[in-house]
Amino acid sequence: MGAGFLIAVFLNLPLYHYIHDMDWFWTENFVMSASALCLEYMATFFHELGHTLFAWLYGYPTIPVFDFAHGGGLAISVTGQSYLVRGAALAVIGYGAYLLRDFTPFMIGLAVLGVFILATGFSEDIHMSMVDFMGPGAEALVAGFLLTRALLDISPGGVTERLLNAVFGFGILFQVFIKGFALLRNDAYRLVYFEQKGTHGFGDFDKIAERFLPLGFDGVVTLWLVLACLCLSVPFFLYWQDRRAAA
Repeated sequence: MGAGFLIAVFLNLPLYHYIHDMDWFWTENFVMSASALCLEYMATFFHELGHTLFAWLYGYPTIPVFDFAHGGGLAISVTGQSYLVRGAALAVIGYGAYLLRDFTPFMIGLAVLGVFILATGFSEDIHMSMVDFMGPGAEALVAGFLLTRALLDISPGGVTERLLNAVFGFGILFQVFIKGFALLRNDAYRLVYFEQKGTHGFGDFDKIAERFLPLGFDGVVTLWLVLACLCLSVPFFLYWQDRRAAA
């Protein structure tokens, strides 16, 4: 875990250098830059999967792709909302809850997800905001899952897979914190975010903030950081519980 933590810090140094314009010329070498880029594209992969999954749950057939022109990725909806697709998604959730009926926490989680999708599916502002938020949200959630696998040592691949889970778990969460706090405090980076994809206001947080003006951009980013804190702390809580039960 310690090695995974240190490697994750190392991988994020070029990103921190870029965002905050630090005088760290030693982070600009090919190895560090390429490694940081690989970590960022892994986070992008989970990001677009998060958009795609929730788009399908709300009835929008969607395909995730990398955006090599502007960087990052895109989740492209191929049609408008389909009640048939949403009904099928709810049926899958219901069947999954049935299959996991002997695992109460998972069953309850799926049931709550199904009720939430059903209750919010008719409000375009709410369900589109969920689709937008669950891109960055998926980064934190997947990182928390990987960190849990590493801490509880439940990786079937042994030491190597445990190390990789720790590296990517810590690494993606560190990216979330670096970007999140920069969006709140760094005006230059905030402008870059606002002007992404060669347009204005295309970012997930910008679109959510436009729909919910009282929450605002800072409020949406803060929610993302709170989720990341939970995804960092819950795995350690589960580890502590596991150690206590084994004692």
